[in-house]
Amino acid sequence: MIRVLIVSVRYGKKSTGGAAKSFINIFRGLLQNQNFELKLYSRTSSKLVKKILDPLGFSYFLYLPLIIRVIKRFNPHIVITQSRIAFSATLAAKIAKVPIVTLVRDLSDICPKYTDIIAYGKACKGLKSREICYQCINYWRSLRVLIGNRPRGWQYTFKAISSTIRYKIRYFASKLNLKVLKLARVVVVASKTMKDILANHIDSKNIKVINITPIKQNQINQSSLKKNQFLFVIPSYEAAHKGLDFILRLSNVIPKEFKLIIVGAIIETDKIASMKHKIINIGHVNKNELDKLYRDSQITFVPSFYTEAFGRVIIESIANKTPVIVSPNCGANSFFINKEFLKEVPLKLSLWKNMIEEVVEKPPVITNDDVQDLYTLFSIKKSKDDLSKIIKDILIETKKKLV
Repeated sequence: MIRVLIVSVRYGKKSTGGAAKSFINIFRGLLQNQNFELKLYSRTSSKLVKKILDPLGFSYFLYLPLIIRVIKRFNPHIVITQSRIAFSATLAAKIAKVPIVTLVRDLSDICPKYTDIIAYGKACKGLKSREICYQCINYWRSLRVLIGNRPRGWQYTFKAISSTIRYKIRYFASKLNLKVLKLARVVVVASKTMKDILANHIDSKNIKVINITPIKQNQINQSSLKKNQFLFVIPSYEAAHKGLDFILRLSNVIPKEFKLIIVGAIIETDKIASMKHKIINIGHVNKNELDKLYRDSQITFVPSFYTEAFGRVIIESIANKTPVIVSPNCGANSFFINKEFLKEVPLKLSLWKNMIEEVVEKPPVITNDDVQDLYTLFSIKKSKDDLSKIIKDILIETKKKLV
C-alpha cells in the first residue's frame, strides 16, 4: 500500500475557482486507486494572519513545523501539494526527506504583484532581477488606470503607493517560492504555456504537463435553444486579472438585443451602474445552475489579462456545447487548435466585437463526439492515471537510488 499525503489550502463550500474544483476531482480520482492510502491535510490562515502576513506572501510558511509533524506521523511514501501552502509543504517534505509532487496552478505566488502583466495584453517571463521587477511594480499603478481597473488619479493615492511597497516586499517571497519550487521532485502543470514559463527557472525535465483539470462527466446534453445572452464567469474575489474591466467595456458594444451574464461574484454597484441595462450580475451558483447558464448562452467569454495557466471555464463551456472567445494567453487554447468552437482573439475591443458578430451569425457546431473527446481528455480517470504514473515512477526511481 502506497501512503500518499495530500497538502492543500482549505477550500470553502462556496469555492467556485478552477483550482478548488480540480482539487476535489483529483482527490476523488486518487481515492479510486486501491493501491493508495490517502491522508488529506488542509489549512487556511486566520483572519489576523491573512491581514498581516498574507499581503507579504509569507503566511503559509507558518505551517512548516505542523506539516513536518504530519509527515512524521503519517510517514508517507510521497506528498502531493498545490496552491499557496505548496511552498511550505515542499520545504517540509525536503526536510523530512520525502519525495513531493508540487502542482502549480498559476503564477500568483511567483509574481510580486500576483499577476504577471507587464503591459497591456503582455505577460512577464518570470523573475529576472529585482531592478526589473521594481520597475514593473512602479508601472503597475499606472497600468491599472490605463486598463480601466482603477479611476484616473488612483495611482497617486496612499492606498496605491502602499500596495507598491507591499509588492516590493513580496518580491523576496516570490524569489523564495521559486527556490523552494526547485526542491520538488516533480512540478506538475496543466499546460505547455505554464511549462514554458517555469522552464526559465526550473529544469524542464522536472516539469510535467498532465491532466490536473479533470471534469466530472455528465450526460451529454443535446443542443438547447440559445437565449440572447453571453456569459462571463469570474471567481468570488476581484477579477481584474480575469479581464473584468475589458468585459465591462465590451458590454457597450455587444449587439443591442443581447444581455451579458456575469456570474460568480457580485460587482460593486457603482462600477456597473451605467451598464445595468446590458448586464445581469449573479453571485455564486451551484454546478447545475452554472451548466444551465452555459447551455443557454450563445458565447462564453474568457478575456484573461494575465497568463491563464489553463482556464477551466473553457472546457466547462465546450462540455455544454457553447463556443468560447478567449484571449491568446490561456493555457487551454493549445488543446483546441483548429477547433471552430474556440476563437482566440487579442484583447482589442474592435476585434472582439467583430468576432462576436461572426459567431452569432454563424454559430460553430459542437457535436456529441466533440464533447465525448473532451471528457476523455479531461476525465477524472485520466487525471488519476496520469498522477498515479508519476507517483509510481518516482517511487521506483527512489528505490533504485537506495539500492
